Amino acid sequence: MSVLATSDHAAGRRDRQRAERLVQGIEAIAGDLALEQLLARIVTSATALVAAAGGALGLVVDRPTGAVVRLTAAEGLPPLAPGDELPLDAGLIERVLREQGPPVCADAAELAGRAALGVALWWDGAPRGVLVVATLGHRFTTNDRITLARFARHAASAIAHARRHEQERRHAERLTLIARVNRLVTAGLERDDLLATAATAIHELLGYPYVAIALSDPADLASLVLRGVAGPFRHAAPVGYRLPLTAGLTGAAARERRLQLVNDVTTDPRYVPTPGASGIRAELAVPITRDDEVFGVVNVEGGGPFTAEDAESLAIIADQLAIAIANARRLAAARRRAARLTTVTRVGQLIASRLSLDQLLQTAVEAIHEHLAFPHIAILLVDPANSDLLVRRARSGMYTGHSILEYQQRLGDGILGAAARDRRPLLVNDVTADARYITIPGATAIRAELAAPLLSGAALLGALNIESEQPIDDEDAAAILLVADQLSIAIDNARLFADTQRALDRTRLLYETSQRISTALTIDEVIAAYLDEVAARGHYRCTIALYDTDDAGRRAAVTIRGYWTPEEGTVLRAQTMPYTHDGLDIVLDAGQTIAITDVRTDPRVSPKLREIQMSEGRPALALIPLMARGQRLGLVLLSYPAAHSWPAADLRLYEATAAQLATALDRSRQHQLFTERSREVAVLEERQRLARDLHDSVTQQIFSLTLIAQAISPAWRRDQAEGERRVQRLLELSQAALGEMRGLLAELRPAAPTLSSGVAPGVALVRQEGLPAALRRHLTAVTRDAGEQPAVLLDTTNYAPQCPDHEETFFWIAQEALHNVVKHAHAQRTLIELRADEDQVCLSITDDGAGFARTPGGSGAFGLQIMHERAAALGGAVQIRSAPGRGTTVTARLPRKDALL
Repeated sequence: MSVLATSDHAAGRRDRQRAERLVQGIEAIAGDLALEQLLARIVTSATALVAAAGGALGLVVDRPTGAVVRLTAAEGLPPLAPGDELPLDAGLIERVLREQGPPVCADAAELAGRAALGVALWWDGAPRGVLVVATLGHRFTTNDRITLARFARHAASAIAHARRHEQERRHAERLTLIARVNRLVTAGLERDDLLATAATAIHELLGYPYVAIALSDPADLASLVLRGVAGPFRHAAPVGYRLPLTAGLTGAAARERRLQLVNDVTTDPRYVPTPGASGIRAELAVPITRDDEVFGVVNVEGGGPFTAEDAESLAIIADQLAIAIANARRLAAARRRAARLTTVTRVGQLIASRLSLDQLLQTAVEAIHEHLAFPHIAILLVDPANSDLLVRRARSGMYTGHSILEYQQRLGDGILGAAARDRRPLLVNDVTADARYITIPGATAIRAELAAPLLSGAALLGALNIESEQPIDDEDAAAILLVADQLSIAIDNARLFADTQRALDRTRLLYETSQRISTALTIDEVIAAYLDEVAARGHYRCTIALYDTDDAGRRAAVTIRGYWTPEEGTVLRAQTMPYTHDGLDIVLDAGQTIAITDVRTDPRVSPKLREIQMSEGRPALALIPLMARGQRLGLVLLSYPAAHSWPAADLRLYEATAAQLATALDRSRQHQLFTERSREVAVLEERQRLARDLHDSVTQQIFSLTLIAQAISPAWRRDQAEGERRVQRLLELSQAALGEMRGLLAELRPAAPTLSSGVAPGVALVRQEGLPAALRRHLTAVTRDAGEQPAVLLDTTNYAPQCPDHEETFFWIAQEALHNVVKHAHAQRTLIELRADEDQVCLSITDDGAGFARTPGGSGAFGLQIMHERAAALGGAVQIRSAPGRGTTVTARLPRKDALL
């Protein structure tokens, strides 16, 4: 074989080996889809193909300062290493990319003078990278250049395929992450929780370092408010931070309703640095929109550039956020409606649970304030005395500090008055533009007013007024109108209940007054009962005046018998003044009430009456006549310390009970007349009894004495012994007559007799030594005269000295009772007990004698009547319990004088 043949054979073998290595190298990179592994394998395969000492592969990447080649794989070529970035305009790389043809062979200074072979990697019609191999000790041949060029074409195709696969993988991963983000943001959370979760998910799943989600503020259309923040923004711009709508890329995205992508914020004048945030180079802001409404903006910032894929991803998330925010709004609105209906129901229950009108109105104000969150509320009702006036009855918020306590407003004035006049609700969300608005002093921040009339059928009850610093939406207005309807029904019910309660109270008062008055015995007791039961339930000064008449029955004087005031209570005090006739008498005599608003201006008032009322400082006066059997007995006078229009409901109470008072006073007067006449009859009967006794006893004895006296002289002449017998008989009869006379005289003795054994009169003794000592002396005298020694016990253990009137009365009652015991009872034991309780003093005399059955006009009836009269004169009473064979108990009770005071 020739040398040439041998050489050709060796060259062919090398070509076959090179081709085989090329095929192997191409096969080695053909199935690798992992980009980083592929790039490293390309460098290894290229180095082996051309028997190079080392190699490197770099891809062209864009940087803010320009494109560079970034080494992604390198081996055996110090100082080059993966991650190094080389400029495009110098050395071997510049030549390779400039010539854009076959591999360039050169001594590369950047490779320490090694022989190098470089080739551009093309795909998508442009050089996308550079493959470089280098060697020491030999130079690359033409075949090396051809082989590397062929390998480079396959490597570029593999890299392009791997990059597309990587992009698809990353896109799939991003879509998966976006889906995860979307699942989080559509999880049915509350709005603020939703946005906070979305910001965190975008930060953690998609890897954006700075994330902020801002929403528009309906109350401030000139700004956006951060609602979700992640990354360092949490400290630089926390939740609640406001972004002006007119500044920054975020504001531009909201204003222009389109995405804003800036990869070099230093060159964009719209960029607004976030306080405290550093290292920001790029910003991407995507508006959150739905149905032409801008909800807000999703904003991300970072140190590297954002791609179209980033913009697309964030736009998808923004669309999902818009849906989620809309759903959250609808959910929140539904919950608010449900909560509002529940709240309205609760407010209605609170209102309906109150039957007192004042409690009802105050409860309504508090419930609207607490449950519906309206700060300034007022309820005004139509003035019963003037249907053209609204009077404030309940309030909250700024109304509470209003200087006018009983604020009044004319129907038709202001927004409130217009709503009441027209019987329809009025909502004004900009009161500064409504000339009807009436500003309350100090309420400078009020923006909206809602006035709702309170109606009962077609009748106007009043109005509910709401004022707020924020606009009032239609749903809130609808809730207030529901409350107004409930409030109207409740006011109607409260008034009906009040009318019913007043009727019941009037009936109860009539019953209680009638019951107490019917048990009163004296005029003072009747008047005290009326003042305590009737006057004490009002707030007017109430005075009872009665007329005194002359013998002809004409009114001669008027006596003030008592009065009641809120300060003093009931006072019984007599004050008499001459009666003067005036023009009011005709009306009063007809039984009609006269109500005088102001005595100073009422022409019906006489100068004398005007002078009296003004001297007492009470210009308002009402006169209610006390009529009985067609005659006016007196007046109930009501007075007030200021001019006052007398409500018919207030006077009705006094008018209804005045008839009872007049009847009771007339009955008491008739009782007094009856008592006086009964006393006269008793005196007449006693005189008749004494006349009978004198006729049956003393008169007969005196007649006998006369006959004996006439027969003494003849008898003495006939027989001295017979004469002496006649004289003796005369003496006996005279002594008997004297005894009878003494007995009768004893019954006719004055009510304060002198005690036996030289004891001083009872009154003097009681005043000198007190009631217990006087009783002891009297007991001693009674037992000695009776000739018997009955056991009498006096118990004064629980007694304290009382006023002289009380003790003297007790003495006379005790004297009469003991006289009956000695004369009639024939008792063995008698107990006398004196006791002073907290509000009364009691005398009790109990004997174990014969007792008696009480019958009118019976023995001792006159003495017992005197005992009753003495106790009644001091406001007390005597009670007598007795039965034949069971003894007798006499109990006298007098009210303590200090208790009366």
